[in-house]
Amino acid sequence: MIILDSALLKSLLIFGSVIEARDAYTGGHTWRVAQFSKKLSQKAGLSESEIFITSIGGFVHDIGKIGVPDQILNKPEALNEEEYEIIKSHTITGRNLLADHPLAPLVLDAISHHHERIDGKGYPEAIERQDLLIIPKIISITDAFDAMTSTRPYRKGLSKEKALSILVSEKGAQFDETLVDIFVNLDTTNELDKIIGHSDESKPLLNCPVCGPIISVPRSKKNGDTVYCNSCKGKFELHIKDDTFDAEFKNEKLFTVQPEIDFEQLDEISKKAPRKIKT
Repeated sequence: MIILDSALLKSLLIFGSVIEARDAYTGGHTWRVAQFSKKLSQKAGLSESEIFITSIGGFVHDIGKIGVPDQILNKPEALNEEEYEIIKSHTITGRNLLADHPLAPLVLDAISHHHERIDGKGYPEAIERQDLLIIPKIISITDAFDAMTSTRPYRKGLSKEKALSILVSEKGAQFDETLVDIFVNLDTTNELDKIIGHSDESKPLLNCPVCGPIISVPRSKKNGDTVYCNSCKGKFELHIKDDTFDAEFKNEKLFTVQPEIDFEQLDEISKKAPRKIKT
């Protein structure tokens, strides 16, 4: 049993937000993977503690990318073999970074093993099906789905239908068959649509005219405030439109953009967290 301290939890969540700030094309990725993972773990019948652990694991699964050079992390085309090997190291880097954090036991499996495969051909340890735990199996599906449906430097995001069909085609190879079926079934109740292309609840990503739907707007932003695109460094002014914003390009670009962490989102996650976690 772990008594969950909100300050410790927030310190853990900040790691996930730091990656959002560094990777220009993953606006909202950590939030979406956490939400997809929560939905899938609920439908898979996991306990309340396991559902929470899966969600938090989804939020911080990529923290090891802090050790990946910018020129690789934000490369505007597909990676070569050597660069891909460097990217793959993020699972080990993340595990090492968080090893001594008081809440590390909750998330190390998600961080270390979300790129393992059911057929034993994943990384970093090529774990066999029978030894792979359910939480990293869930996050491997949700992480892949969000990667496929999100815009990248070298391609636009795939349609939801195409991404789901790829998950199905990889059943029994890359992904757990039963979990894929459960995830695909989430689409019958439109639960995926509320998460795809969003960076927070009811907050769709904004379109950068240069880069596509990648601008994540923190909860604190209001009408007339300024946001910047992490990719092209463009400056935008926000204008309220329905339940979201339009982003007006101000014909100005910066050399670099100061990253913003959405602390209000982290506070909300912390407030909703259970006080005790069964491990």
